[in-house]
Amino acid sequence: MRRVVTTAAFAACTAVPVAQAQEAEMPSIRVEAASEDDSLHLDSTSGSASRLGLTIRETPASVEILTQQTLRERGATTLSEALRGATGLAGGGPPSSPTTLSSRGFTDILYLYDGLRMSGAGTNNRVQDTWNYERIEVLKGPASVLQGDSAIGGIVNFQTKRPDRDNPSREAMFSYGSYGNIRAGIGLGDNFGETGAYRIDYSHNDSRVGTIDRNSNKLDHLTTGVAFDVAPRTRLDLSFDYSRDTGHAYWGTPLIPRSLAKDPTGVVSTPDGRVLDRALAGNNYNVLNDRNEAEAYWWRARVTHQLSSSWTLRNELAMNKVDRLWKNSESATFSAPDSVDRDQTLITHNQRYLINRFDATHTGTLGGLSNKFVIGGELSKTSLDNKRRFSNRSASTADALRVSLWNPDVGYYNDDPALMSGPGNRTNYSSDVRGAALFLEDALKLTDRWTVVGGYRYDRIHVDRGVTDLNAGTHSSFSTRYNANSVRLGTVFDVTPSSSIYAQYTNATIPVGSLFLLSEANSSFPLAKGEQWEAGFKQTLGDVEWTAAVYHIKLENVLTRDANDPRVTVNNGRQSSRGVELSADWRITPQLTVSGNIAALNARYDSLTEADGTSRIGNTPPNVPERVANLYATYRLKDVPMDLFVGLNHTGKMYTDSANQIRINGHTTVDAAISYRLQPAVITFRVRNLTDKLYAYYGGRATSQVLLAPGRTYELGATFYF
Repeated sequence: MRRVVTTAAFAACTAVPVAQAQEAEMPSIRVEAASEDDSLHLDSTSGSASRLGLTIRETPASVEILTQQTLRERGATTLSEALRGATGLAGGGPPSSPTTLSSRGFTDILYLYDGLRMSGAGTNNRVQDTWNYERIEVLKGPASVLQGDSAIGGIVNFQTKRPDRDNPSREAMFSYGSYGNIRAGIGLGDNFGETGAYRIDYSHNDSRVGTIDRNSNKLDHLTTGVAFDVAPRTRLDLSFDYSRDTGHAYWGTPLIPRSLAKDPTGVVSTPDGRVLDRALAGNNYNVLNDRNEAEAYWWRARVTHQLSSSWTLRNELAMNKVDRLWKNSESATFSAPDSVDRDQTLITHNQRYLINRFDATHTGTLGGLSNKFVIGGELSKTSLDNKRRFSNRSASTADALRVSLWNPDVGYYNDDPALMSGPGNRTNYSSDVRGAALFLEDALKLTDRWTVVGGYRYDRIHVDRGVTDLNAGTHSSFSTRYNANSVRLGTVFDVTPSSSIYAQYTNATIPVGSLFLLSEANSSFPLAKGEQWEAGFKQTLGDVEWTAAVYHIKLENVLTRDANDPRVTVNNGRQSSRGVELSADWRITPQLTVSGNIAALNARYDSLTEADGTSRIGNTPPNVPERVANLYATYRLKDVPMDLFVGLNHTGKMYTDSANQIRINGHTTVDAAISYRLQPAVITFRVRNLTDKLYAYYGGRATSQVLLAPGRTYELGATFYF
């Protein structure tokens, strides 16, 4: 049985100098993951944390790896579920961007797909099934030195299953659960010729939350890859991926006065006495013909050439095409005496993304000391055509969209242009974002036990925006440019062969809002700048592996209002967080493994003024729980081919608004599973939210509503190996 992995673990050897090009491009993931004597994989590498092939123990940063086996043991079927088991990652997001989680006090997390940044308008991370992914790598804290802007909270790299000559495999999965939920997947990987390998995986997930009306998702994902030597020292890796998701969205349950509630709960606390009523938990106030869908294509080609025993060249070209559509009533706000005021929103994305990255890696010596060095650059271009339609706030529109609180006749989306009258409510946007970057990284081993790591990246970003207001009959266009410098300086010292301490300084830059929705007024402001100081410890001690980290992050140049004149927007806002994280994996006996993680932080606004002139200094940012803990235990029966699993998650309180008036109270949930091992299958019965806990998470609406999480569900599934 593979061990549960909770933090700083293994990754592919894709960043290793390609003395063996085949191994560098086709990591032997399954062999490592199945090892009985390796838990957190501190001596394996992570391409998300460094391009130098450094081991986790050599990397001066907090890195966590969630392997495919870990995801299966925990029952994480979607990427959002998977990430909520990582150290310190928590929160939630609306149906438009469900992986809007927080890390170390910030929701600005950069997402990668097989090591390449996912360009988009902040809503590119759709609901996806975990079947197609070999692992998920999480790098904590600012990391613009590796991937460019937006990585203040960290980097999450979703890595698909790749061709692997060392581990050809065939597997399939099927499960059936509460409310008719169906999940299925198949994966085939094998070798061809003397150097080639291929991989193809397909998953289908048809899920619905039966406790909430019309809340469902249908997910289809195809990932493919082929890799082979085109010359003795040159390897080519090609892939084509396709994904599609459709569903009916639930955007939240309104908060209502306690005096009106039929079954008030303590899920949410507000100073004005509003509560979440359990009697409303099944209502969906969205329109009947809502649309929430996306279709994405990825094409990638990577060439790796071993120039000499010490130099390796690599070039990666990728193209991405995504079309998205949202057509919903998103807002559900209580209106006295017993109604719900709604809005209407229609948004489309037509996105095209092209990126080419080249790097050269050298492994050798510098001044007689062991040294690894990489230098490279990348060019990218994203085009996004975006239609946005919003209902106005007139009294007649409110009357037309209002429904009953208790028995809502939600009706259908109303295309009447009168509901969308007024400037800004019918607009078409065009955005072109072009980027060029130069990066370098170096790791110098001063002694056998002491490594110094440094990195630098320069980014140049050019943004062209066009805005057509159909109601006002106007068109405007503007351009802006940004220049950014990012650095990392860290050191790692091996106290013993199995334990190390590290410290690092790193920084990051983030746009003042999305580059794809940038206003002309905000385009004059520079990028916001963040930096982090971090120190930590990593150790393997017999059957225990554990890591600990302390950090302090601050972000400056945040948009705020002038304290002397709130009508004026300025960029002297500041935000910070400091905290501690601890993760461990302990094989107590040959049958029992316990793992877990805990994160405690203090996140606050150091300077922020709202439009009404109110100061938010000292408040906690929205969607940031300051206490998060996970505990997992797996027990393998000695004389019966059966495994028992239990997982606990505790998420502390969080706020939905910068005023900290709407508080989602903390909750603790329990999952449990029993697996029976047959040859060649594993049959699992799983219960999620065992105690049927009613709890909520952030849904993007600051003060009117929150999203309810699913209640208790059951699932029977089987995974086949053939």
